[in-house]
Amino acid sequence: MEFKAHLAQLPIFAPRTDLPSRDDDVGRVLQHPTVKCVRSFALGPEGTNIAQASTRWINRLGLSNKSSMQLCASPEDAVDRAREYTSPGRIGVFWTCAVYYREKDIFFGNPDAIPFFSQQRMPLDTMQLAVPLRVVEDFARGVPRGLRIASHPSPSGLLRALDACVVSARSNAHAAELCAVGEVDACLTTETARARHGLHSIHIFGAPEMVFFAGLTESGAQLVGEIWADQMKQATSSGATRR
Repeated sequence: MEFKAHLAQLPIFAPRTDLPSRDDDVGRVLQHPTVKCVRSFALGPEGTNIAQASTRWINRLGLSNKSSMQLCASPEDAVDRAREYTSPGRIGVFWTCAVYYREKDIFFGNPDAIPFFSQQRMPLDTMQLAVPLRVVEDFARGVPRGLRIASHPSPSGLLRALDACVVSARSNAHAAELCAVGEVDACLTTETARARHGLHSIHIFGAPEMVFFAGLTESGAQLVGEIWADQMKQATSSGATRR
């Protein structure tokens, strides 16, 4: 194969300069009757920060009457599910987080997508180290030997000071699940997931503000771009008429 043919196989970033960027404009486009449903694809299980950010974004943009959510195994899976959601009038939005340890892979691995179409800022659901109630007294006497803590890779750096084995979890909420069923001794999780699984908090890390990103795949971006162009055309025409 000639060198030019090899180069032709390399991807090109989608030149999407025709999309709204302000929240009120994004909301107006997604509220358009042409859009039948906005489905969020977010990291699960229930209780993750990403899923909570998605819900806040939906409510803030006034889309709760035509939205749904599908929880996914990973942010990469969310991209794949959104890419498959191509029915007419339906827009799939995939969600990622500013501190996701593979954010760059999503960005450079999907040049046809718009990973940072919109965003939601919010404090993290209080991050904490939690344990089952049955072992609370053990931890009161000190950190047990051979301690196994479930954590998603992204926040696992918070555990560096402990002499423990960190077991990788798919999400903060999944870490709580692993702890609740006894696969690990403790977990780094959210308040929502801790309460859901009846765990006991032994250390609070806090709730710093975080940025979460709503992304569009090619088909979603095309529909948003078409509606936005029509709205801009109508606004221009209306302005000319008033003059």
